[in-house]
Amino acid sequence: MINVYVLCGGPSSEHDIALRSALNISNNLNKDRYKLSLVYIDKEGKFSSPFSSYDPYDEFSLVKDIKEEKAQSIANFLAKINKEDLNKTIIIPAIHGTYGEDGTIQAFLDTVGLNYIGNGLLSSAICMDKVTSNDIFEKNKLSQAKYLYTGKEGLDEKFVDACIEKIGLPLIVKPSANGSSVGVSKVTSKKELMDACKLALKYDKKVLVEELIVGQEIEFAVVGQRNPDVSKPAAYISDHSFLDYDAKYFSSSTKEAFPYDLPNDKLEKAQNFAKACYMACGCEGFARVDIFYGEDEKLYINEINTFPGFTPTSFFARLCMDMYKISFGEVLDVLINNALERSNND
Repeated sequence: MINVYVLCGGPSSEHDIALRSALNISNNLNKDRYKLSLVYIDKEGKFSSPFSSYDPYDEFSLVKDIKEEKAQSIANFLAKINKEDLNKTIIIPAIHGTYGEDGTIQAFLDTVGLNYIGNGLLSSAICMDKVTSNDIFEKNKLSQAKYLYTGKEGLDEKFVDACIEKIGLPLIVKPSANGSSVGVSKVTSKKELMDACKLALKYDKKVLVEELIVGQEIEFAVVGQRNPDVSKPAAYISDHSFLDYDAKYFSSSTKEAFPYDLPNDKLEKAQNFAKACYMACGCEGFARVDIFYGEDEKLYINEINTFPGFTPTSFFARLCMDMYKISFGEVLDVLINNALERSNND
């Protein structure tokens, strides 16, 4: 039997979504094949003792009160897991956003020699930082929006004027490294651009200013290493001018297109494009690749999410189920088997 430790929560703004993902993972793991333990990580980064009892209908039953100091709590976790056969132990780091997707937890797991599903340190860090991934897409001649970026020290009238002159209005402004569209703005004037840049810099050290691509954002699940599998696309259809935080999570007018009806002559091209973007960033294991299908019928890479949502409504999990024609529990089998195979080949 394989020991599976699901890490959940974490210090990021996506803490509660991570709990929902962890609950869905735990509910669907094959208990005949895996011995499940959960570890809650609070908003200060403290680790709970591993536990296996929880309410399958309440993600907040995963929340634990942790008395130990941070360093001691992590030491306790390592002492516990070190008693396992590590060749038959796998970590599922169900932590979204900062700490979970930026390479932090992956570096920790690499350092202590624990196997885990999903992307490693480098690809996680690359994809979390949109400036870095944009530079890599550009180097690999993968179509994307025109862009400029700066840090706080470079945000001045000259930068704002350069954005308007070289890219043109309207523009999308976002923190370089942040999730769930937090701090993202659409701007149509110089005054709005300066204010939006200041807002974005509250969430990260770099602000990214991009051309507004008119079209539909579509999402693909990509799974595997050397020759990854790519799903059909799905999309959120919104009457918002762009898919901001409100449109994603709160607007009643936002509808799903699952799968998204991409013309047949474009589908294979889009899947190959998603795969090329995934490979360019060194992704392995799995990711959700978000692409713009422009009104000009061209494809533009938007971003790669290296640990997408695993909730019952998340596109990634559902796209995998559709792609392989299997249950979510069997999707988890695929991801765990891929991770164990990768660790054996390292």
